[in-house]
Amino acid sequence: MNKINRVLALILLCSGAYTTYAQSGGVSPYSFYGHGLAQPNAFAFHQLLGGTQAAAQSNLYVNPAQPASYAHIRYTTLDLGGTYQGIHQETQSAGLWNTTGGFRNMGVAFPLKKWMGFSAGIMPYSLAGYDMLTNGTDVDFGDYTRQYKGKGGYNKAHFGIGLTALKYLSLGFNANYIFGSLDQNTNLIFLNNQYNSVRLSERTLASDWMWDAGAQLRIPTGSIQTVIGLTMRDGASIQSSFSDVSYTYIQNGSGSETPLDTGMAALNQPGYIYVPSQMSVGVEISKPVKDLPISAWTVGFQYQVTDQMELLPFSTGTLPWLSSEPWTPTYAESGQRYSMSASMIPSLALPGRRLKSYGAEVAYRASFQFENTGLVLNSTPIRAWQCGLGVGLPLGGRAIMPGDVKFATLHIGAQVGNYGTKQNNLINEFYTQAVVGVTLNDQWFVKFKYR
Repeated sequence: MNKINRVLALILLCSGAYTTYAQSGGVSPYSFYGHGLAQPNAFAFHQLLGGTQAAAQSNLYVNPAQPASYAHIRYTTLDLGGTYQGIHQETQSAGLWNTTGGFRNMGVAFPLKKWMGFSAGIMPYSLAGYDMLTNGTDVDFGDYTRQYKGKGGYNKAHFGIGLTALKYLSLGFNANYIFGSLDQNTNLIFLNNQYNSVRLSERTLASDWMWDAGAQLRIPTGSIQTVIGLTMRDGASIQSSFSDVSYTYIQNGSGSETPLDTGMAALNQPGYIYVPSQMSVGVEISKPVKDLPISAWTVGFQYQVTDQMELLPFSTGTLPWLSSEPWTPTYAESGQRYSMSASMIPSLALPGRRLKSYGAEVAYRASFQFENTGLVLNSTPIRAWQCGLGVGLPLGGRAIMPGDVKFATLHIGAQVGNYGTKQNNLINEFYTQAVVGVTLNDQWFVKFKYR
């Protein structure tokens, strides 16, 4: 129990530093809507497999998107990971590069019984980060520039249990704690200097629980194994507090600002944000290896639907020049994502060739996903795609007593993708992303037979 307590304490201690990163890691103008851009519910191993997680069943890796998979964890497992992303954002007339990245997530899992496992971890749920300008004219005040700035996002800590209900059927559930803040400012800057600039500053703080559950059915057919997986998340109202302040200010020549009159203030008003319902169904076909906790190869497919229309519309206040949004709002249809993945370890997939090199022991992975985000702007559906390649590098193992197991895997991969379009005065985002993570496996609670 001391080992378990130390691991859980590590997660709680890291959450403070983690929150700082998660609330400053977005650079996409599309994060203006909803809660920001939803982030992968995956650690490095499954992120490199394109999020095909509903049917993923592993003894070695933490799979927070499918709590039923915890029932198959055979070793105490620690997952750590991060990403670094370069994004080229382009309109029909201009383009620029942005970068973002850093530590993303951490999680642990360990078996409680041969038929039951537990997991806990932390990762971003959504990220927001944007700085946009639009121009307009008011009949009374003349020409003005409207600036939209936002940063922050929400984090997710999960605590879950999975168990084998029947011989081939596993069930599980997660208790997810959502917390974090979203800061959004709308500035109105008049070109006529006789009018002071106006700012509406909004902050949303959220902290509450939500739940998700999953099931996996394993179908062994000779040397091949098929797993069918289902996950479901019910829509949840997350307790929140809102603070809105509008005021006039003067922009000084040095770049600093001097606040003047407050026009409206509403501090710490109770409310909620809404997390939309989601369902995923997937199939994974693999070839298990006798006496080893890994498969020679796997192929996975997944379909995911998110009822984005349940999200509350974004509002920037009651003043007419502040409430105009840079694009027409917002989520007009459910989000849908199609994912596929494949992985192979050559030495196990091709045993007849007697491959003995280190390269033959490496796990090679590839993935592709296509998504209809549900966001419709200027009558244009916003779609996205991503493909990736990666490797899992075994770092060896050691034992301190008979039956003890200690080993690690380094996950390295690259992903390229696209979000949005340049059509109808929108923004196209093409990105490249490096994914790095490590999985540490250790067999705890092994009893000495001899002393």
